[in-house]
Amino acid sequence: MKNTLRFIPALCLALCLVTLPVFGGGKSEVKPAAPGTVTLTFYGFSDWVATEPWAKAYGDAKAQFEAENPGYRIEIQSDPWGDWEQKNRTMFASGNPADVFFVNNPDVPAFANSGNLLDLSPYTGAAYFEQFFPGVTAMYLWNGKHVAIPFTTDCRIFWYNKDIFTQAGLDPDKPPTTWAELVSYANTITQKTGKYGFGLDLGLKEFPMQAAFNASNGSVITVDAEGNITPNVDTPEFRAYLQMLLDLKPTFEPDYANLNHHDVARLFVEGQLGMIIGNTLVETNVYEKNFHGQSLVPRMNASAPNGSYGGGFGIAVSSRTRAPEQAVKFAQLLCSARYNAPAISDLPASSDGLAVSEFAANPRNKVYMEQIRYARQFQPKTLYFMEIQAACYDTVVEVVMGGESIDNAIRKLTGQINRIISEK
Repeated sequence: MKNTLRFIPALCLALCLVTLPVFGGGKSEVKPAAPGTVTLTFYGFSDWVATEPWAKAYGDAKAQFEAENPGYRIEIQSDPWGDWEQKNRTMFASGNPADVFFVNNPDVPAFANSGNLLDLSPYTGAAYFEQFFPGVTAMYLWNGKHVAIPFTTDCRIFWYNKDIFTQAGLDPDKPPTTWAELVSYANTITQKTGKYGFGLDLGLKEFPMQAAFNASNGSVITVDAEGNITPNVDTPEFRAYLQMLLDLKPTFEPDYANLNHHDVARLFVEGQLGMIIGNTLVETNVYEKNFHGQSLVPRMNASAPNGSYGGGFGIAVSSRTRAPEQAVKFAQLLCSARYNAPAISDLPASSDGLAVSEFAANPRNKVYMEQIRYARQFQPKTLYFMEIQAACYDTVVEVVMGGESIDNAIRKLTGQINRIISEK
């Protein structure tokens, strides 16, 4: 795994709390603390924390912290990925959380709203967060407070088949840069080659083509300083997004409603799709082939900002810790460039972290190194994140597959978002 990009899923759906034993077999060896020593626990998943080569970074960070903070020690605890996230939630429910821990970005609303996450800015200063990518940092904002430090992220880039471009009479060295060009290229490919111009993963049942929508100024909701939420889909950005999907529809593979991102990646590598938006595609043999090209995700128009989808993990501190200053120091240490990249198999969430990662040295990741800086999510974090995402997905299905007009779909979605907010 060391020399491959391996993204652990960053958008796991929330699960119901169940009673589970706290801390499993991944628990590190614990030595008795000296009298008067304060022990702080750190909890993560053993796929990194207890697995080499990443485990060494956690041990080295622990050693540095203890040398710099006499009277304090770190106890590193972990469980396998399949158990970790559920146990993390269970510990909070039982009032026994770790002092410092990984937090998956979809869990932030529930953890923060219940008062479980420490506001970090009083200990770090607001300027500390400027070193991290802004779209990722925004995932860990709650009512304007920084409740976790960005630790990892990922993104989607634009992939295209140069051989199919040539067959369609398109320049293989000039991929589309705007939504209008994307639609034009996709239809040209379908009409002139018999291949499918663009691959859509509607079967993923998440906000479709989020990476493309994020390459605009769009957001499906707005949240003001008081936390009031307003639907924001009756906008040029969201209308253009829906129209783009409609215009692309003739170029989709016939089973597009059931395809997930792995299916789309496979079809692309098999040479059946001219263009897709995807991540590293390491689950395929695409890097053994000569036809693929990579570029930034096409933007809404030439004046729109660059953008992509970004997920990932943060490192948070429990609001119940008895030593918040020291707990925050350990969290900062793990997120520093010295330890961040060696501690994960994902992408670090800062330019400094990326610069010293193994990914930066690999030429095939050049586009990722640029695209990752613009990754974000299509709505701010609120308690209604998953419900609003589901409503947006349903809207796309109604427009693309059900023939709903864009005007009606937007009117219905606005009402649905308002109901979600008022009824939950």
